[in-house]
Amino acid sequence: MRLTYKYRLKPTKEQITTFGRWLDLARRQYNFRLGQRFIWYEQTRSRVDACPLTCSIVPVEEINSSFPTEKVLSKGKRKGKKVSYFGNNGHLNWADIQKDDLPNTKKLFPEYKQLHSQVLQDVIARVEYAFSRFLFPDKNGKTSGRPRFKGKHYYKSFTYAQMSRKDIYRNNRGRNVVKLSKIGEVELVLHRQIPDGFSVKTGTVIKEADSWYISLVLEDPTVPNIEVAGIQPTEKNSIGIDLGLEFYAALSTEETIENPRFLRKTSLRLAKLQQKLSQRKKFSKPWQIIKRKIAKLHQKIKRQRLDFQFKTAYQLFEKCDVLIVEDLTLKNLIRRNKPKIENGLYVPNNQAQKSGLNHSLCDAAHGQFVKVLEFIAWKLGKSITFVDPKGTSQHCNSCLSKVPKNLSDRWHECTCGTSIARDINSAKLIKRLGTEGTDIASLKNAQSQLASRSSRSVV
Repeated sequence: MRLTYKYRLKPTKEQITTFGRWLDLARRQYNFRLGQRFIWYEQTRSRVDACPLTCSIVPVEEINSSFPTEKVLSKGKRKGKKVSYFGNNGHLNWADIQKDDLPNTKKLFPEYKQLHSQVLQDVIARVEYAFSRFLFPDKNGKTSGRPRFKGKHYYKSFTYAQMSRKDIYRNNRGRNVVKLSKIGEVELVLHRQIPDGFSVKTGTVIKEADSWYISLVLEDPTVPNIEVAGIQPTEKNSIGIDLGLEFYAALSTEETIENPRFLRKTSLRLAKLQQKLSQRKKFSKPWQIIKRKIAKLHQKIKRQRLDFQFKTAYQLFEKCDVLIVEDLTLKNLIRRNKPKIENGLYVPNNQAQKSGLNHSLCDAAHGQFVKVLEFIAWKLGKSITFVDPKGTSQHCNSCLSKVPKNLSDRWHECTCGTSIARDINSAKLIKRLGTEGTDIASLKNAQSQLASRSSRSVV
């Protein structure tokens, strides 16, 4: 089993300076290595819509002549033998090429000798991961976008790939410290002890708005990764949840959870700070002070939101064994409206109102809340089930009749006599779909077939 524990560091001024210098050197190395990958990628690819027709394509051998294709082993039993950098797929193994080139980097730029070798190697591993996600799909068939070069404010961590539990101890002054190679002992706030039996595998030093932190990856191979079997949802052991903005969550038990709106409540204070920031000279001392205040405020909002979501998740699982949630594609909900064109002219498309809605959706962070629910369910040995969200707000939970509503309509009135809040109706319908394991269309068909059979039996 693997765990990740995060601790706050209390470095000295000299150590803070060292951290900042290491981050800058690692960022420069990342951008350089990523640039190497892009040069090779652009030279070995030809666009389909711009394939050269009047001249021959440059042979791959000629392109690879500017890159190393093999190396001579300098250690071990195979010392002196040549090894090819080409992998099984016929492409160059750039991770090995760039790692083997790090000694040359230290010769050309002596300042890189200050960095620990594992920190530099992790930079290459990050480039490899980013480029691999760009080229090859994951298990769900999705790829990431084109990797970006990192600016100063977008590279905020460096990693020791190998650490030990012995690196965390009490020093002569009785304070908890972590020993970082080439930096020394750094005091940390050990707010919770590392569990017995777990060893420390890696450590990542992270720069945040208020301080420096270290994230430790812990592992105990004797503890298996428990995969909880899905609990079958029933009427008694499950609760349906409808996520929204009027209420953060509406439950099938007719309870509601208020939307905290952390970002909305702090927006006035943020606006005043950003107004002051725009009046200061960029990168001046007053500008940096206000910039730091804004970053700390955003960090506070983020922590408030996450704390609220964890507490809410625990409260929900105290009431049931299975939570039934809509399988929402949240990135589609915050897209811009499509432009409207009439008679060759653009007409208003209500994007201003949609922008406010998008702001509230991002403030609620329902996607993060669903991930928190999944983690808490795994931790408590309980279950979470997803249902198709199509039509859950437009149909009645009792008779399944379609009752069209606009976004501003917050009450559900049906001809069958059901009269409840719109979100409560959706939560009840979500629970019904989850317990019966189907969607609205299939449920309506089954209900109509049952009605026809009962009418025949009466006749």
